[in-house]
Amino acid sequence: MTKSLPRAAAALAFLLCPMVAAAQGNDDAVVVTATRFPERVLGVPVGVRLITADDIARSAARTLPEILGQLGGLYVRNASGSPNQQLDLRGFGATGDQNTLVLVDGVRISELDLAAPNLMAIPLNAIERIEILPGGGAVQYGGGTTGGTINIITRTPQPNTVGGAVFGGYGTFATSDVRASLNAAGERLGFGLFGSWYDTDNYRENNQYWQTNVIGDLRYNFDRGSVSAKVGTNNQHLRLPGALTEAQIQADPRQAATPNDWSTRKGSFVTLNGNQAFGDVDLAADLAYRESTSDAFFDNPFFPTYVQAQTDTLQFSPRLRWQVDAGSMRSHIIGGFDWFDAQFTRQFAPSEAGLAMPTGQTEATQQSAAGYLQWLAHFGERWMLNVGGRVATVNSELSTVIPGPTTTQSQDRTLTAFDLALRYGITRELAVAGRIGTSYRIPTVDENGFTLTGDLLEPQTARQGDVALELRTGTLTARAGYYLIKLKNEIYFMPLIPPFGFNVNLPPTERKGWEFAVRWLPTPALELAGSLNLQQAKFLEGTFGGVNVAGNTIPLVPDVLATLRASWEFLPRARLSASYVYVGKQRYDNDQANTYPQEMPTYGLVDLKLTYDVGNLSLAASVANLFDEAYYSYGIVNTFNCTTFCAYPQPGRTFFVSAEYKFR
Repeated sequence: MTKSLPRAAAALAFLLCPMVAAAQGNDDAVVVTATRFPERVLGVPVGVRLITADDIARSAARTLPEILGQLGGLYVRNASGSPNQQLDLRGFGATGDQNTLVLVDGVRISELDLAAPNLMAIPLNAIERIEILPGGGAVQYGGGTTGGTINIITRTPQPNTVGGAVFGGYGTFATSDVRASLNAAGERLGFGLFGSWYDTDNYRENNQYWQTNVIGDLRYNFDRGSVSAKVGTNNQHLRLPGALTEAQIQADPRQAATPNDWSTRKGSFVTLNGNQAFGDVDLAADLAYRESTSDAFFDNPFFPTYVQAQTDTLQFSPRLRWQVDAGSMRSHIIGGFDWFDAQFTRQFAPSEAGLAMPTGQTEATQQSAAGYLQWLAHFGERWMLNVGGRVATVNSELSTVIPGPTTTQSQDRTLTAFDLALRYGITRELAVAGRIGTSYRIPTVDENGFTLTGDLLEPQTARQGDVALELRTGTLTARAGYYLIKLKNEIYFMPLIPPFGFNVNLPPTERKGWEFAVRWLPTPALELAGSLNLQQAKFLEGTFGGVNVAGNTIPLVPDVLATLRASWEFLPRARLSASYVYVGKQRYDNDQANTYPQEMPTYGLVDLKLTYDVGNLSLAASVANLFDEAYYSYGIVNTFNCTTFCAYPQPGRTFFVSAEYKFR
């Protein structure tokens, strides 16, 4: 791989990005993640990264994970061959998904097991914006937010409009992408419908994939409120190619190590929402139900395994916001309650037919009830304060039903989260912000099912802090920040423990880093942006299998993440978009001892997209991985099959063309 290009781009990103964009968009944009009520971006003292529908349309990304990787300042890792790739905010490595909470319209979609959130179940044409709150969300949303929170906000019917769009695209590896949307609304009643079909052979053999999604939204508006019902269904079929050894990658990176493995995933959801304003008080509530079924077959020659997992979750979240003003102080008091109930069942058998008499069955439940209170205050024009706390009671239960007799373990814990953020406007353009807080994470079913002691793991807790400098002018938005996270009882799979490794609560660990980015509009036709994350993840203490890991680097955490983006309207109705993503060095998975002589290779990817609008018709052509970089985003060592390392090779240069017609 060419080394000079990534290094030069990383250096350029550092020079261009002395500060980081707190919100990538208009200062008047509205966000909800920081308080669970609509607030202006400049009305909250914490840095929210905002990705709008226009940002998505201009970008060269083709899927939601790619959008988050190019525009969201986080690492996206393909660790299975699945399109639902692993998300990692602030360097958590293999547990990135469990420390990054993913929401859709404020409702959790992060799973109860180790499966990645089903991002591909969200049609791109249904997304209004994406809000990313690095290191935040514990007070508002509870567990799993130590790395941060990602809230995907979907479109709602717009009053007094009738319109829609159809989209079709085709590209390399027989990739087809079809989307359609409809919005029909009067003064009070509105309806929105979004659907998508995605089908591809993918780069690897035995990695064919297709997905269908439908989301509907029925909404009725009152004078100062609304009620809505949002329903959706999704269906995914995926072939699993498996990881290749170093020798196999050199011989043929497109081959499949597991030519008979496959998986399916289907689900549905219903979310009821209501909100109403009464004078200075706003009330809102969500009632959400989600169910999913996953099936997979792994054709191991010694013990073929068919696995079926079913999850049902129910969530109820009432909340209020009370505006309290006194003199020059403007403030909101926000309070709420979250009730959550999840049921999980997994069965094992040698084949699908064998599920009639499974060889293994695990059942789990997780119930929590939490209350939170938050105070957001503006003191004059310069000071902003946000302080809040959360108290949650969590019951986790795990039962092994087959093989019998049934054994059940139960755990009750009371957990707390705290957040204090302060922002001071030095001038109208320049501000400094700081935040301290605590967070927690509950073990997943998979983690509790394979522990060293056989007992349920303790919840993970963290103390963290951020400090940042922000700059905003008419054409430039920038922010520079530093964070430090101290973790206790981090939940982690430690492969150094004989014979094959176990899930444990670690001794103290640490994450820290610098985050830089900038967004500049030198002319109305040109937008330039960039980001740079410098990350460090360390074991502070601990000896496992006779190996002292104190001071060692935690695997799968890139030391550098950098992006550069440009969007140029070089002719009327014609736009060229370009992005560059650089991923620095990182330790291979399973190399907690830090003894493997190599680190995963760095890589840099360049994507281009050309768009031309003709009336209501938008035509686009794009190329991903322009320079045909050979790379992988996940690698593992010290396993039975890997004499050196195993990895999931990623595609080289690919092409895609599309057309979208909008009607009104």
